[in-house]
Amino acid sequence: MRVFVLLFNARTENEGIHTLKVGDRNVVLMFESEDDATRYGLMLEAQDFSSPVVESFESEEIEDFCNDSEYECKIVPEGTLELPPRIQR
Repeated sequence: MRVFVLLFNARTENEGIHTLKVGDRNVVLMFESEDDATRYGLMLEAQDFSSPVVESFESEEIEDFCNDSEYECKIVPEGTLELPPRIQR
């Protein structure tokens, strides 16, 4: 299955995948829909994050990355309005 994730500094030496901090764990969101991933990225930009790039991967590739990095992953079903946590200022 193809999923969409958010990358910062895509295709650079500083490339990083967007994660959420949940307790002491990092969680990678795997969106089923490119539109939902793009919407989430725009909400991050509205919170003054740098502009993420939406990239498509096989879900197994992201799951393997998460296992190797001791991250967790979460599927975001198509049509789900996932909201980024609000930044405390």
